This record gives sequence, C-alpha cells and structure tokens, in this order.
Amino acid sequence: MFRTVTTRKIGQLLAVTLAWCLWPTSAEAQVYPCSGQGPGPGERAVGSAPPPPNSPQGTPPLLLCTRDGGGMPAPYPSGPTNSHAAIGWHPDVADIWVDGNYINGAWAPKKEVVWMCNNMMGALGAGCEVATSWSNSSMTVFRDKEGYFYTGWNGEGGADRKRVLAECSAKQLLPCEVFATVRSSAGKKEPKPGARKLYAAAAAVKGRDGYDGRLYIVSGFQTASGVSAAAQKACSDMAKRPCETRALSGNGFIQAYRLNDNDDRATAETSAKRAKQAAELDCKQQRATCKLQASFDSRKPGLFVHDFATGYTHK
Repeated sequence: MFRTVTTRKIGQLLAVTLAWCLWPTSAEAQVYPCSGQGPGPGERAVGSAPPPPNSPQGTPPLLLCTRDGGGMPAPYPSGPTNSHAAIGWHPDVADIWVDGNYINGAWAPKKEVVWMCNNMMGALGAGCEVATSWSNSSMTVFRDKEGYFYTGWNGEGGADRKRVLAECSAKQLLPCEVFATVRSSAGKKEPKPGARKLYAAAAAVKGRDGYDGRLYIVSGFQTASGVSAAAQKACSDMAKRPCETRALSGNGFIQAYRLNDNDDRATAETSAKRAKQAAELDCKQQRATCKLQASFDSRKPGLFVHDFATGYTHK
C-alpha cells in the first residue's frame, strides 16, 4: 500500500534545497521562512520566495523573515517550510496518533493518522478519526475526567486553547488536564498496543423514591456504552428499581463520597489522586462535611456494590 512517507521525504529535501539557496553570507542576517502567516515575536519580514516545487495550485509565496534583534528567537529557524501536522484518535484508546513535519499541505498527515489508527484497531477501527490538523504552530491536547480528549490551537495568542480549556473544565469539578502539547514539526507518534481503555461505570437508583443508599459499580469493560448498560442492569436487578449512571471512567477511577451524612455522590477522574481532590472540592464548594469512601479502578474487572451508610463495599 502506498503511503505518504515518500511524499514527506521528497518535501523535506525540497525544503532543505530552498533553505540552502536562501541562506545568507556570514555578513548578513539569517533569513528563513516566517514562523506563521506573518512575522512573529522577534521577527521582521525581509521579502518572499516562490513556494516549494510540487506545492498545490494556489499556494502563496513564502514570506521570509529575519530576527529583529529585540525579541524571541524564531520558533523554526532551521525547520521545514510550512510544516503541517494532524492528530488522530479513537474514543476507546487512552492515547493519540500524531504525524507532522509535512510541507505539502494538511491532507497527508490527516490520511496517515487515520491509517495508523485503523492499522492498530483492526475491526474495531470504525471510531478512528482526525481530531484536528494545523500548521506552523502547536496544539494542546486536554483530557477530561472521563478520559476523553479535546484539542486547542496555540496560535494567535492561544485564544482557542483558552476557550477549549474553559469549555472542558466547566463540565467537571477540577480543570481538565494537559495531556500533551504537539508542534506541527513533530514526527510520527503511535500509542502502544496496551493503550486500549478499560471502562468503569457507577449506577444508582433513579430519584429519591426507592433509593437504597447503594452504588453499583461495574469495571473492566472495553466500551463506555457497554459498561454503563451493565451497571444500570446490575442496579435494577438488585434494587428492583429504575437506575441511572452516576459516574463513568475510561482508564481512571471512580470515587464514592458522602456529604453531611445524607448526600451520596460519586465522581470520576483520571487518577485516584485527582478523584479524591475532585470529591474534596465538591464538599468545599457545598460547605459540607465530607466522608471519602471507596475508590474503584476502571482497569480492574469486577462487579461491586457500595453501601454509603456503612462505607463497606461488597464484591
């Protein structure tokens, strides 16, 4: 199967050739393609050059910059021209696919990250998708309490990054955490085979009518929908009442806790430490006394019934 690696290597050779032609003498200032759509901090535009050979039709000329002597150094003074990258992911994998350092446009890394994801996931690869693509800058990947990823672009002052972080964090007790920061000049990155998620879900009786003071936790499932359905069924079968999912975790922990000896709750986070911190923050915000109880690892398969009144968990 023909893949885009050949395209990238050709593009990099062309970029090196172009850079050599533009390289100044020792008596001149260093000239290089600008780091973005125009001069960045510490840069000054000095001219332009034709786009690299075999660039897509309509590719604008390369804007050339030099350092102005009073700011930050250029991010990519000797890197590839117009570096493009893409991130791919699968909802059931606790890591991301990255491919970058292309000069020929965004289509090549997009195709490659999906190919890599499908190659690893096989028959389960239907969920593989391109999360985002970008050029000449970096991208931040955030992870929420359930283990899902979000991306925020760091260009133009990082406004998109701030927006994504705020929107992600508004849905949970703790701020979403930074999982990775990826430059467009990054190379290929693939998750390890063991990166498949294992999910846990905690269910309880829906509403106050017939509530039995228990939390029903199922863990070790490979899909979020499957574990949620299993937890609700276990709850309904034992409590003889309609049940609902109270917390979900992919490769993380579910923390059970109680406010004021009568308010039973559960929250999920990416680690046992963060799950505990989230529960304690909830108690603080509610100005309530707090009893932290059992913590459940989504990667340890089992069916557990937690009794809030006694703090004891039955397997």
